[in-house]
Amino acid sequence: MACSQRMTCYIPTRYSLAVLLMGVMIHFFALRSNFSIIVVAMVEHSPNNKGNSSRENECSVNTTQDIKYSTHENNTADLSTFNLYNEPGKVRHTNSTDHDSQERFSWDPITQGRIIGAYSYGHVLSQVLGGFLEARFGGKKVLGLSILLSSVLTLLTPAAAFSGEWWLFAVRVAVGFVQGVVYPSTFGILSRWAPPSERGRLLTIVTIGETLGVFVGFSLTAHLITQFGWAVTLYITGVAGLAFCCIWCLLAFDSPDVHPRITEAEKKYIECNLERTRKGRKIPWLKMLSSPHLWVLIYIHCTDGWGFFMMLACLPLYMDTILNFNLDTNGALSTLPYLTLMASRILSSLIIDPVIKRSSFKKVNIRKTCILALVGVAACLVAVGHVRCDSTAAIAMLCLATIMEGVMMPGFYPIYTELTLGFSGVAFGISNAVANCAGFVVPLMVGILTDENQTVEAWQKVFYISAAISVSGSVMALAFLRTDPVSWAQDPDEDELSKPARDKMVLDSNDGEKGDWPLLVYETTV
Repeated sequence: MACSQRMTCYIPTRYSLAVLLMGVMIHFFALRSNFSIIVVAMVEHSPNNKGNSSRENECSVNTTQDIKYSTHENNTADLSTFNLYNEPGKVRHTNSTDHDSQERFSWDPITQGRIIGAYSYGHVLSQVLGGFLEARFGGKKVLGLSILLSSVLTLLTPAAAFSGEWWLFAVRVAVGFVQGVVYPSTFGILSRWAPPSERGRLLTIVTIGETLGVFVGFSLTAHLITQFGWAVTLYITGVAGLAFCCIWCLLAFDSPDVHPRITEAEKKYIECNLERTRKGRKIPWLKMLSSPHLWVLIYIHCTDGWGFFMMLACLPLYMDTILNFNLDTNGALSTLPYLTLMASRILSSLIIDPVIKRSSFKKVNIRKTCILALVGVAACLVAVGHVRCDSTAAIAMLCLATIMEGVMMPGFYPIYTELTLGFSGVAFGISNAVANCAGFVVPLMVGILTDENQTVEAWQKVFYISAAISVSGSVMALAFLRTDPVSWAQDPDEDELSKPARDKMVLDSNDGEKGDWPLLVYETTV
């Protein structure tokens, strides 16, 4: 039968496309996350020490105790070549090479925060635009152009930095803008390739690229900087992006209809199993933007995004200025929370979806329980500030925080589809644009609170504020969250649909697989 598929020995084309999209995510998150490490390498370390003796008094103990711990028994450590920490008062990292002597910049923490957050300014502006561009021109062209332009801009970044901090700011805003189309374009392509029964698997393959991209952005970037310097690292990243752009343009296609190498059996299987949704409904912009229930989701999304950007933008800075890790170790350890985040998302999706399907509890109560994970995130952030210079405990608390945050992906984000149905694409685009504002607010807040005050006490204030914001998200969910569809999202002509079509729509909306919500999003806007 055409709507079923027999087991074969070849890799299905849709899974090959998912691997390509995983590559897009790796490129996206590498360029997004690596600048947090690069800024650490670009800035002179002396400002951290001038007028601020707290760094030496509070956490310099790590420099001796942890080095001793890290050596092998009965062997003498060569401190000139192996050192997890920066020694107070030294400008260069102990494991750096001569390339590390390239020009650095005397940027204060506020300037650093502004430059790190510049990406998010542009990223916010193109969130909703990306969905419309994908629908008009196709995801292959939009993503290809995004990869090309972001890679070229990365190659121009060193020149912009040497020209002045505002030139660098402008380039990073441009990188964020051209990469803002990645998510809507990715989901738009998958909406034409992924049958409902395989959405969870295909989207899981794609989103593995998030963690791999952060690994490249933190760990590999830090290693390249210590070997070649920050400028050469940016050139390597840009050239790698251009190479991947060529691969993408050669192998990616918008739909099975235009793919030249897909088998006829797989093509019929995909087409037969994709939903046929009603088109032409106008978006009720006024009702949507004035809906209190949607704004509840937006607020919770913002509180979750705040914690995410704390990790993405500020974790390397905390490890450098307070825990005194050197650049290589900083990059490697900054990756750990994202590994636990990926594992948590996968495991929690395997638990939450079956519970919703088979449990007698109301779905809204299960969703609220999942959002209570933000309270756990808040507790971990507070604990990070109170363990002070215990680097092992601090990293453990950060990993535990991301484990709890991982519950939000399958526990909270499907509500956009449940609440707004066919308008969930636009609804999520609006929400994601607002939530991404935290990407520039968080680094700026950290810069203001720690300017000429790189102390544990200053960072405790950062963690307290972040914890309070996380808790407020859980409170908002307990008080106002709903999951049943709002009136303006329901189709007034639904009764005209055939009963099998209605049953299929209900079945698909309750599918429960991880990742269903974003794919339903763009099927209605294409």
